[in-house]
Amino acid sequence: MTSASRSCARWKRSAAGPRSRQTRLVALANGPDTGAGSGVAPGADALTGEGITVFGTKLRTQSEGENQLVANLRVLTILKREARTSGLPDIDGAPGGTLDSFGILADVLNALPPLLGFRVDNPIRNHCFVPAVSAIAVREPATHDDLHTPISDEELEETPFHAVKLACQNETHTLVTEELSTWLLDQLP
Repeated sequence: MTSASRSCARWKRSAAGPRSRQTRLVALANGPDTGAGSGVAPGADALTGEGITVFGTKLRTQSEGENQLVANLRVLTILKREARTSGLPDIDGAPGGTLDSFGILADVLNALPPLLGFRVDNPIRNHCFVPAVSAIAVREPATHDDLHTPISDEELEETPFHAVKLACQNETHTLVTEELSTWLLDQLP
């Protein structure tokens, strides 16, 4: 079956069936099986300091590779500290449940009195928080390809869960949609 011919809301059922009284493991993912990410580019500025207290601070989305700059940090001092990562995939734009982490921080800082100098710009509010491949335990998210390769029917059969449901698109992490909740209720005995 090709990905174009299957429903965007993928799932599998165990041989025990949906109404079995046996203990069953189910998984929901707020991301699709298609490999389509959220559009968040790797290495992009997600939050930048504009106020005098944090001017020079930058938080960036994760890039794949070695020695990747993810943050320039400056609070009150002239000195800036850098934060770098190595060996991580470009996970912020991966398919999966998103979280407004950058946006939450920006909202808190921008709510402080302007005189304190914590004003920030926030061009990217959210990022992938739980990749779809992690949510349903089909593969380790170690590389870009691990995150963005469509999930196959064979991989669905190999998950440790008796039943799996993926959303049709990237959604907020733990968002309760009619699509996912109806499916989950149908799994109950």
